[in-house]
Amino acid sequence: LQSAHAHHASLPERIDNLETTIADASDKHAQELHALKEAHAKTSFDQGKHAKHLESLQHAHQSTMGERMNFLESLIGDSADKHAAELAALKASHIKHLDALEKHASDLSDVSEKHGTVAKRLAYLEQKLGDTAAQHASALQALKDSHEKHQMETAGMLKASDFH
Repeated sequence: LQSAHAHHASLPERIDNLETTIADASDKHAQELHALKEAHAKTSFDQGKHAKHLESLQHAHQSTMGERMNFLESLIGDSADKHAAELAALKASHIKHLDALEKHASDLSDVSEKHGTVAKRLAYLEQKLGDTAAQHASALQALKDSHEKHQMETAGMLKASDFH
């Protein structure tokens, strides 16, 4: 029996344990109650804001049909005027670019007339280079022939002078 009592807490220990548990639960309850009050206050504030917004929307909705039509007409009129001005600016810009394009096309035509086509110019250069290369080849051959003749003559003179 004593061993059974040893495993169980004494009555004062049990009461202390209950008091601690109740104090912890009370603190937790107080914190949750405080958080709930703050959430309620925030919700009340938000609800007040939404109520004011709803009231202003209802007032705006109750405007007269004439006021609403005047507002829509001013929006459409402003938009139409703005679009007309932008369209006029685009047309002016288009005309300016078209004039510049026509000027550049005219300049290009003038330049093309003054200068031959690339194929013609290349054919001319190839013909001149070919003629020059042929002239150089014939002049080089003539120099070689002259050099060989001169060598033979010099060799013949040397043999003749060796006999004397």
